[in-house]
Amino acid sequence: MTSIDLLKFMLPNFLIENFEIVSATNSEENLHLYFEEKVKPLKEFNGVELVS
Repeated sequence: MTSIDLLKFMLPNFLIENFEIVSATNSEENLHLYFEEKVKPLKEFNGVELVS
């Protein structure tokens, strides 16, 4: 199991469903997470043209 897989257990479902964790870095006191938005829109927005 990778550290990114472990982070998925601690993050809210909204983030996991709509964003991909690209990388994670940590310093002495901080943890920095980098996300990319997934291409698929939420079910509520089916039939609506969305622009990121």
